[in-house]
Amino acid sequence: MNYLKGTPCVVVLLFHFTSLWNEVAAMCPVKCNCDDENLHVECDSANLEVVPLTLNPELRELVLKNNNIKGIMASLTVYHNLEYLDVSQNQLITIDKNNFQKQNQLKYLLLSRNMLSSLHNETFSGLEKLIVLHINDNLLEEVPSNVFSVLSKLEILDISQNRIFFISESTFFGLDRLRVLSLRNNKLTDIPTHSFHNLLMLIKLDIGLNSFRTIPEEAFSSLTHLKELSLDGNGIQIIELGAFRWLNSLLVLRLQDNELSEVPTNTLYDVRHLEEINIGQNKFIELKPFCFKRLKYLRVIEISECEEMVRIQNGAFEDNRNLEKLVLNHNKIFNQIERHTFKGLSKLRLLSLRGNAFTTLHHDWLPWDKLDVLDVRDNPLVCNCELMWLWKLLKKYNVSSAATNDLTEVQCSSPLVLENSFLKEASKEELGCDLENRRRNLIIGVMVATVIVICVLLLFGFRYRKNISRAFKNRWLSEAKKNDYKKTVCVEEENNIFHAAVNQSLKMTPVTEL
Repeated sequence: MNYLKGTPCVVVLLFHFTSLWNEVAAMCPVKCNCDDENLHVECDSANLEVVPLTLNPELRELVLKNNNIKGIMASLTVYHNLEYLDVSQNQLITIDKNNFQKQNQLKYLLLSRNMLSSLHNETFSGLEKLIVLHINDNLLEEVPSNVFSVLSKLEILDISQNRIFFISESTFFGLDRLRVLSLRNNKLTDIPTHSFHNLLMLIKLDIGLNSFRTIPEEAFSSLTHLKELSLDGNGIQIIELGAFRWLNSLLVLRLQDNELSEVPTNTLYDVRHLEEINIGQNKFIELKPFCFKRLKYLRVIEISECEEMVRIQNGAFEDNRNLEKLVLNHNKIFNQIERHTFKGLSKLRLLSLRGNAFTTLHHDWLPWDKLDVLDVRDNPLVCNCELMWLWKLLKKYNVSSAATNDLTEVQCSSPLVLENSFLKEASKEELGCDLENRRRNLIIGVMVATVIVICVLLLFGFRYRKNISRAFKNRWLSEAKKNDYKKTVCVEEENNIFHAAVNQSLKMTPVTEL
């Protein structure tokens, strides 16, 4: 009887003990934010040295970035429902084999900014559902063959900012669904063309900031679906003919910060659907006619920070009638644009000429007022009446749109009275337009008066043409008679002198008198 009476008390104690155990089991560490409803835990900068074991076992998202964690594997087996794991900015040195074996639901794995120096062939075993993998900013020197072969659903792979100097032909084997690959900022000296043969669905490739000097023929021949390619910062000197062959889907190409001496016009023939190109920070002296020939779909061109570029010739953009955005910024000695350079660019809506060496800008280059954005700041402009059109345009922009106010801060370099002042704040008198107008009016007045006088003289001559003709005729006849009379008198005088000389007796002078 006593035993039966005590039974309810035992049940209550067991219930409380179970509740207490669940609370302990799901204890949230200090400096962590735990959301049990959404099964999300974030421990950002929480000074953790290990992966906590007391979190909700059903956890789906775990963020442990910016801590001091050196090992992650022993604890992860508790959280078998994880879909998102961020262990970036920690002190991971290595990842053991099969450490993710229990995380078969994981879709996002972020291991950036650690000290990983190597990967094993079975490092990612068990991650069949992984979609995104970031291993950037570590100390990797090689990527083993078949290391990603189990990641059949992977779509994004970032292994940038490592020390990788070699990629084998089978490194990316099994990544049939990969869409984005970043090899940026490594130590590759050759484009790993053969390793791309398995990446048939790749649409974005970034291999900038490596050490390629040459892009060989058909370097990307297997990437027929590629839409975006970054090759900037490699020191490229030569792009062989056919280097971009088979890139029929390419829309964006970045070639800035290399050592190209001219635009690779003939090589670009193979990417005729290109819509955007950045080719600044190269060694161009000028842009020649048809330098972007056959690129009829180009909408954006950026050519900035070319320290040797001086001019753009007429016809440089002749085949680019769909151009909407043209950026030509911070080219230190660029100060020449031929008159018809922008002819035919009726769709141009943004033009940036900031930080170049222009002393003036001509109003007949293009219909400036049709642009949505115009940036001509930081040029050594001579502010005179020739820039009156720009003065009016800047005032219009300043009033019509607050968003363009910064773009209207165009400063003058000369004359001295306007040095470092804003063009839009100058007066017509300071720009010399009144003096110019007076000079122009005076010239026009003189020309008009001259024309009137000429017209009056012509009318007068036509009205009295017979009298004038008769007067000239009579004068001519009288002059002729005078000339005949003078001629007759002169002839007679000459004859008389001659006869007198003949008839005159010659007086002989004795020799003794000589």
